[in-house]
Amino acid sequence: MLRISSLSSTVCTLAIVVSASCSSQDASTPGLAPASTEVDSGAPVTPAGDANDATKPRTTPPPLPIIPNAGGPLVARPEIVTLTWQGDSIASDLETFDDWLVPSDFWKDLMAEWGVGPGVHVASYRIPDTAPSTLDDSAIAKLIADLVAAGRIPAPNGSRIYTVYPPTGVIVTNRFLGSGCDGGFQAYHSAFRTASDVLAPYAVTPRCENNAKAAGMSPTDYVTWGASHEVMEAASDPDPLHHPAWVIRTQTDETPEPGENADLCTGHPTRVDGRLVTRNWSNVAAKKGERPCVPAPAGPMFGAFADPMIVAPDTSVTTKVKVYASSDLPDFKVAARPYDPNLSATLNRSVANDGDELELTVTANSRYTATPGSNIVALYAGTSDYTTRHAVIIRRR
Repeated sequence: MLRISSLSSTVCTLAIVVSASCSSQDASTPGLAPASTEVDSGAPVTPAGDANDATKPRTTPPPLPIIPNAGGPLVARPEIVTLTWQGDSIASDLETFDDWLVPSDFWKDLMAEWGVGPGVHVASYRIPDTAPSTLDDSAIAKLIADLVAAGRIPAPNGSRIYTVYPPTGVIVTNRFLGSGCDGGFQAYHSAFRTASDVLAPYAVTPRCENNAKAAGMSPTDYVTWGASHEVMEAASDPDPLHHPAWVIRTQTDETPEPGENADLCTGHPTRVDGRLVTRNWSNVAAKKGERPCVPAPAGPMFGAFADPMIVAPDTSVTTKVKVYASSDLPDFKVAARPYDPNLSATLNRSVANDGDELELTVTANSRYTATPGSNIVALYAGTSDYTTRHAVIIRRR
């Protein structure tokens, strides 16, 4: 979703129990360069002139979140099974992407700390039937089960992740997440259990061509960005509702943004080997106070943060935002974006540097209810090649 991932469950036909998590449609951030332009250059960030006084104490940020492990299962050696529909103009591109993803050095580097190793793309199947105009999650789970029963695709074995790519024009719905591409979600991953209790994770990425166009992306880029997010999470947290592995489940002042590893880097795509993919959260980097959404270009950590706020419906509240950089940087852009459509957020300045204090004004309309997980204003800070995000909890008076 545009916001964070949400965790939910669905009971589907055929007694299939499903758990779901989703990714963002956040293609860009107000006031910052579109996320699609954030491409690792490999070059260190060079300060321009007197960015900071070397004798001035630096602002100390709050610790970065650390995603805990709850002991649930992993997909340690993923086996990808790709599902597309015949006649889909980018089916070959998506099959090629799945060939590349899990055996790649990119995957190995990002997933090792989560206990997930490299995998293999074991099968592709192009569904010969005409795709329906609307495809609900329950139908997707049944589709996979039916194709397995018919011998068209390999059966679940606990390691197989089914990537489902509905073609242009198909509206994907989910009982808990809403409708894809219209502000509900960009992609999501779920799982069902077979009659013999084998977990079958799958990732669903709708086409969302209007969103891709608005973000300045090709349809293929937009889909691979969302799919990489969900396949990473399906491997490192394949059953988040019933048997969670790597996930922040509870919103607290220390962990204001619940979600899985790719969720914490929503809105931060990068291009690797010519393919647009998500960055992924690194606990290792976060513990060191380094740039946590990896791969990251060399340079200091920086950002903007504020204490939780309390806002009543039909009122506005203003608070101080502190800006930091762990070492010298040129002035960088800052922006605020609420996750809840019933909130608005503005900053009094759009450019800042370490030690600056900004003013954040948050306004709630009459419909604001402070739904946990959505009651966040994200503070983005961006240089030419990297963006950070700190979440501010907004509570309801």
